[in-house]
Amino acid sequence: MKRIKIIILLALLMFNPVTSCDNTLDINTDPLAASSADPNAVLPFVFVQYSARKVSELGTRICDVSQYISNTFNSPNRGTVSSFLTGNTWNMFYVEVLGNLSLVKTDAAAAGVTSNNVNAIATILMGHVFYEATSIWEDVPFAEALDGITFPNPAFDDQQTVLNGIVAMYDEAIALIDAIPAEGVFAITPQNDMFYGADMASWRMLANSLKLRTLMMLKSGGANVDAQINAALGQPLMSSNDQAAVLNYSGQPGAQNAMLTIITRFFGPDNESQDVFGPGDPIDELLNGSGDPRWDLWVARNDQPAPGNDLFPDPTTSVLSNNIIRGSLPDMLMMPAEIDLYKAQLALEGFASAGNAETNYRNGVRNAITWWGQDIPGILATVSTGDIDAYVNGLGAPTANDIYNQQYLAAFLQPVLAWNLYRINKVPDLQAPPNSGIGAILRRFTYPPDEVAANPNAPTNKPTETPMWFEN
Repeated sequence: MKRIKIIILLALLMFNPVTSCDNTLDINTDPLAASSADPNAVLPFVFVQYSARKVSELGTRICDVSQYISNTFNSPNRGTVSSFLTGNTWNMFYVEVLGNLSLVKTDAAAAGVTSNNVNAIATILMGHVFYEATSIWEDVPFAEALDGITFPNPAFDDQQTVLNGIVAMYDEAIALIDAIPAEGVFAITPQNDMFYGADMASWRMLANSLKLRTLMMLKSGGANVDAQINAALGQPLMSSNDQAAVLNYSGQPGAQNAMLTIITRFFGPDNESQDVFGPGDPIDELLNGSGDPRWDLWVARNDQPAPGNDLFPDPTTSVLSNNIIRGSLPDMLMMPAEIDLYKAQLALEGFASAGNAETNYRNGVRNAITWWGQDIPGILATVSTGDIDAYVNGLGAPTANDIYNQQYLAAFLQPVLAWNLYRINKVPDLQAPPNSGIGAILRRFTYPPDEVAANPNAPTNKPTETPMWFEN
């Protein structure tokens, strides 16, 4: 069954209009051949391209690396990264997203303070994409990445430099928002801002929340960022699910989550009947028998054993439920539970400005369960507030490992974030897939072959089991 499913995904990639590794992977190529960009035209394009390609490329192909899904198609989890996977992701990041956003940002900066809102949104999205790029490859083009005239062969910056630069981008965006004038501001059509409908207070909160995420990675690598963390904790951060940064899918043909598209196009009507995506061992170990309502929300046939590491489900195993694998499943960029659990961790580590560890821990678990059981758009199965409260109120004072496990669970179906949290915390205990070529958990992608050939500054690929700087 595994070989059949791998062949089918190859067919899907050939069927879908997804660019593979070709000359467009040169990050200095401008596919639009344009010198300016209308934000109300470019921003929705960026939202859709980023989300659709992330869900279809990363979401369906590395979700077993962090093992919240037991197995998926053409995964690099054994150590070999497909040139199609790495090439398509690089192209999406640097050409379709960063290339277009840089045009928007340049025009907005030239227009002055009345376009600070546009400039800030572009800057925040660019910072997030650079964050995901360094999470996947470590050293990436950053300072010279988007100026092809001056830097035809951009240098690859080390990860600490990139992360510090991302923090500076979020600070820049916050300053831009704070300086938006009262009148004459460029009108972003609310429907073209698919996260917050042009509400700049929400974008400011997102920038600060993403900044804290990045600072946690810098802290993990050994950087002294305590003062910056305290400063971020003193600014507005996400705290409730109505503040989440998500892109909603209608579920209609052409506008549905790619995990279901694979199933309906090549197997049958839904995941439960076709046994395509199953829960990973850590999901089973953390939730089965725990009383956590997410067990019933996420897993069907959950009185049967999990498929096992690197295996697809079958009729004798549990399977991810249709409540999760559905066309209207949103793409989640950042959720408030992540912030609650960072605050719990920081409080446990002695950051007084983070508040109380147990309070933050319970808030994080409550927000995560309430999202999946009440607040998520297109919900099929629900959990009562009483049941959520009963579970959360029964939780004891958390240990560091308790917090790390909940961070992992709160990152469910956020592939890069879940992978990062494992590499930072080494929790839960993930075992290398059977017959792995590296005998370990994947730590990095290899660079796209065409980018390596085109740019003499591209580093030599490190073995894919080599930890990144932030894992120190």
